[in-house]
Amino acid sequence: MRDAASHIPKLPNINFENDSQLSLDDSSTVLSSSHISNASTINTQQPTRLERLLRNGRLSDSGYLSEKKKEERLYADSEEYTLTEQHEEQQIEEDPYRWVILVGGFLAQAISVMQDYFDRQVFKGSVDVTELSFVGTIGFAFCGLMGPVTPFFMSLVGARWVMFFGTVLISAGLVLASFSTKVWQLYITQSVMHGMGAALLYIVSMSISPQWFVKRRGFAMGIMVSGSGIGGLIMPFVMTTLNESLGGAWCYRVLGIITCVVSLIATLLLKEKPNLPNAKKVQLKEMINLSICKDHKFIIWCIAGNLSMLSYFVPAFFLPSHATKIGLSPNQGSVLVAVFSAVNVLGRIISGYLGDHIGVVNVDIIFLFICGLSSLFVWTFANSFITLMIFIVIYGFMSGAVFSLLAPITATITGMEKYPSGICLYLFFMTGARFGPSLAGAVQAATNKHSFFAHQMFTGLAFILSAFVTMYLKYTLKPKILAKV
Repeated sequence: MRDAASHIPKLPNINFENDSQLSLDDSSTVLSSSHISNASTINTQQPTRLERLLRNGRLSDSGYLSEKKKEERLYADSEEYTLTEQHEEQQIEEDPYRWVILVGGFLAQAISVMQDYFDRQVFKGSVDVTELSFVGTIGFAFCGLMGPVTPFFMSLVGARWVMFFGTVLISAGLVLASFSTKVWQLYITQSVMHGMGAALLYIVSMSISPQWFVKRRGFAMGIMVSGSGIGGLIMPFVMTTLNESLGGAWCYRVLGIITCVVSLIATLLLKEKPNLPNAKKVQLKEMINLSICKDHKFIIWCIAGNLSMLSYFVPAFFLPSHATKIGLSPNQGSVLVAVFSAVNVLGRIISGYLGDHIGVVNVDIIFLFICGLSSLFVWTFANSFITLMIFIVIYGFMSGAVFSLLAPITATITGMEKYPSGICLYLFFMTGARFGPSLAGAVQAATNKHSFFAHQMFTGLAFILSAFVTMYLKYTLKPKILAKV
């Protein structure tokens, strides 16, 4: 009985001397702050009879008024923040300069792929092929290695100065490479200088462009990263023409000039979004936000990305050799590579567009599965030009999602406040995955040097495993199967 009595609420001290007409109704019931579950139900216009009595000292106040004021302020601040956030996001969507940003990002992506088309023009078999192949591989690896330090440079001097520095490096690297007579000289000029410059342009464009889009972020990033696909489609033909007409040395120099002009245009067009909602500019003391690495969702996303990136370049890298093995001409092999680049551009744009409507993670899962299945069940049995073309069209289109959805999914996981650090760390963790073709080649050498079965299994299984990991990522974000993520 004593325990039960202790739970009976204490009645308020009511002074009836000056208010004989006092009546306790529903609006004048004494409530503690723990009973107020929704601040939006509080009437902030007119004080209730209970409030008037408390303020006049007629009833003893146990903290109700002070708690009520705190909740009113909290609700008002929350409502004001939501309205401000919606207003700023609407301003982003209505800002016409975002399309200029897209053009700048497109140009920056287009020139960042000129890394491994030049190697074989000067030496022509006079040096070890493996030694020469690392010129492009090392340069490509800088795209990930520069990830952690690029935010530091951006906070120190600004995005445009970083891009200008990248323009100088990438252009000078190509021009100086034209004077190279030894492979180690190419390592310095093309691998280090050109690779660092291309990495700075790529990372800055990937960091800035998503800031200017909210509702159409997937579509916008698809258009932007299609620049590298178009660059990969056009540049081999340009370089072949230059090499045949001017020679290998002048091919480098002309490409250096073209790169300089295109990069300068991209540098002038790209700029950071001012007054970005939910984001703050990276400070000097915050070179990169390593707290992202503690987010299990980000770790899952990095694992999925490594698996897909390991296998992404394998078909395009070994396709010419496969075409030759089954009796196709070198020209037919070149056509297959060109078709791959063309459909890959379409895949990047369309996957981004679909991601805006049904969810970027959902689209990524579907496209990854189809990539894996096409490798296992189409490429494995391809023994003619037609069957190889069918595989290239399916795989080339579907694999476009690997790059177009990279930034939107990262932004979904980290939020725009941590996105610059998130994308740079993601690219850094992808560094090892860029050696996927070399790993696939090692697997082939250990099994059967005259068969491409190892490449086909490696590509298919890596993509399917990546799709399953991405499915788990979707579950951690939103457990519902049909949820838009």
